[in-house]
Amino acid sequence: MKKIMVIVIAVVVVAALAIVGKNYYDSRYVGKDYYTVVPADFDATPETIYSASGDDMGKGKEYKLTAYNDQGEAKSVEWYIYTADSSLPQPGTYLRVSASQQIVTGWNLINEGDVPAKAMEKIKATEAIDTPAPAEPNANSAR
Repeated sequence: MKKIMVIVIAVVVVAALAIVGKNYYDSRYVGKDYYTVVPADFDATPETIYSASGDDMGKGKEYKLTAYNDQGEAKSVEWYIYTADSSLPQPGTYLRVSASQQIVTGWNLINEGDVPAKAMEKIKATEAIDTPAPAEPNANSAR
């Protein structure tokens, strides 16, 4: 009887660890697709990236953007692209970003037409808010 109880407890512990491990893996490494555009005022010039401890990690760029899923739900995404050349996504470039609950797991350049309609509505609305309106001429400046 004691032997059966030990086996049952061992099976329960292994099952619990497997469930916890799968939940961690899914929340960390399984991403969902989100869509965004690099803002027009984004400076895509590579710069030196430093670790939290101050170590030189190489050249590249940090991207901090708001992205939208195919239902138009927003998510803040943040990741680094390491490269010394100008192959970084430039302003106006559309991106599909795969993001888990914790990290960005990947990204791809896409065409504007590949962005789902609800995500595009949100992107366009955000661009309209972020783009300053042209200044009206000053009535006094004509004098």
